[in-house]
Amino acid sequence: MPPSSLESALTIPAYALAATTLDPTGLGNLPPDLLTETTFGARYELGEMIGEGGMGVVRSCVDRRIGREIAIKSVKPGRGSGGDSAIRFLREACVQGQLEHPAIVPVHDLGRDADGTLYFTMKRIRGMTFERIIDALRMGEDDAVRQFSRRKLLGAFASVCHAVDFAHARGVVHRDLKPGNVMLGDYGEVYVLDWGLAKVVGAPEALLPSGPPITSGSDPGGKTAHGATLGTPGYMSPEQARGETVDARADVYALGAILFELLALEPLHRHGTPQIALDSTLAGADARPSARCPHLDVPPELDAVCERATALDPKDRFLTVRDVVDAVERYLDGDRDLERRRDVAREHARTAAIHAADALTRGHGATDVRALALREVGRAIALDPGNRDAVRTLMRLMTEPPREVPPDARAAMLVDTARSMRIGSRIAAIAYLTWFVYTPLMLLMGIRSWTAWAIGSAAWLCASGAAYASTRRRRDDDKVDLPTLFAGAVAVAVSSTIFGPYVVVPSLAVIGAMLLHLAPDRSRRTLVVILNCLAVALPAALQWAGVLPASYVFEHDAVTIQPLMVSFPPVTTQVFLLISNVALIITGCAMVAPFRNTLTAAEERLHVQAWQLRQLVPEEARPASAPPPPKSTLRLPQARR
Repeated sequence: MPPSSLESALTIPAYALAATTLDPTGLGNLPPDLLTETTFGARYELGEMIGEGGMGVVRSCVDRRIGREIAIKSVKPGRGSGGDSAIRFLREACVQGQLEHPAIVPVHDLGRDADGTLYFTMKRIRGMTFERIIDALRMGEDDAVRQFSRRKLLGAFASVCHAVDFAHARGVVHRDLKPGNVMLGDYGEVYVLDWGLAKVVGAPEALLPSGPPITSGSDPGGKTAHGATLGTPGYMSPEQARGETVDARADVYALGAILFELLALEPLHRHGTPQIALDSTLAGADARPSARCPHLDVPPELDAVCERATALDPKDRFLTVRDVVDAVERYLDGDRDLERRRDVAREHARTAAIHAADALTRGHGATDVRALALREVGRAIALDPGNRDAVRTLMRLMTEPPREVPPDARAAMLVDTARSMRIGSRIAAIAYLTWFVYTPLMLLMGIRSWTAWAIGSAAWLCASGAAYASTRRRRDDDKVDLPTLFAGAVAVAVSSTIFGPYVVVPSLAVIGAMLLHLAPDRSRRTLVVILNCLAVALPAALQWAGVLPASYVFEHDAVTIQPLMVSFPPVTTQVFLLISNVALIITGCAMVAPFRNTLTAAEERLHVQAWQLRQLVPEEARPASAPPPPKSTLRLPQARR
């Protein structure tokens, strides 16, 4: 990979380069000042071991000359200080020392101790590796959950990407990026560790001795491989696992695997054994954290970054690490990947259409399916408000209501129905008392039977009381109130007996039956019809049978109305009949009007809700919604004042 024109290429000193002329001890090319260091013990005071890598051991150390605590890395006992091990150790020191970046630990010194062991000193850092943080989050540790939010980890990951991108610009490929080699400092610092396997473009490769893999830190994959394959199984790229020559895209793959693990809190490739991780790497795995761990609610933008970064073919990955960090930072800055959102919205819209078709076809018992369809539509429109398929499905669901009312909607409807029926019962209670409004006219006409008048008054008073009582009772259903129904029917029957069944009384029965039919429940409508019919027909039948005195006499092609309760003086009787019939018309209209007003208000609410839904949809998507009725047939209700 050619270095950036803005950065000078990293160079490896001659003594740190492998060469075919290297002597058997590996010491011939090393500079004399590295062969011995008589002042090592006087300058450095060694402390406890901090960590252990594939080739070296890191210990805390005090630099007496400067008076500061540092870290010192030396060749691991048993690995020797000559040959290829020395070459790789020296290359690591030179690479890390020349990569001067805030996220790369600076190297202070390089030499040999009194025993001839190679070492280099560097800044002492403190913090937690990504590996430890991920383990703590996976275990649900409260401190980790509180301290390491997803946004904080993504910001740290972006810093890692910047450091690796800087290394690539200097011609260096890390080749062993993994959560165990990234540390998040106590004060927000981010460090990329362990450059021992780094490849320098243009420099010859130093081969490691063949043999079994050795452990590197506490990496969950467990091994950093030596020999033909360099890297950590589970994080190395497929071409790296095959032992091929790699470039910057190998680090892109490793960064994608790290990002996946930060989001899913589990590795991209299962860490049973190194071979299992390698097999999974070569075969490929679903790199969407949301698919692996849907409960973590990983956004589609980050799914897309993981998928592209870990593509099997290097040509399908991000070209550079800068592209990776740009994608992550776009997410952090709120610049969502619009096309990805549209793809996800299309998936939700397709699922919604399937559920909607099922709900509309099935009819009964499809409430849950309809709810799923509406939820999927909501998700699709939230991701892409211009999705025509989602809008079309939404409008279809809104304009084709379910055949059975959902339980929640029925409960709300019962509340509204009970309120309307209380209003109707209150009006009926007042209307039933109009009997007493007619009393002055009855007195003018002359009451012939005070008993009949008292029975009629009592009947209508009871009907009014029953209607009023129904307004005070708690209603848990939408059925006709039986006490009101029976009391009203008895009052009509009494009036039919004393006034006659053919003139005024049938109108009373019609009005009462109509009002009671306005109740939503259908189960008692037959009973309403029967009782009101009996209220008129039963007195007529009893008069025909001679049980009751006849109200009408039919003879000589004439009908004679017999006065049973009041007399029929000509003028007063005509006034009474006129007023009573006009009052029936007014009463009927007054009792029906509130129900019509309620129905109109409900229609207005539905139209307003439909209008509001249309406003939620962008103008370019509105043609997909249901068209309004033609203007020629559309009647707009007058605004109520």
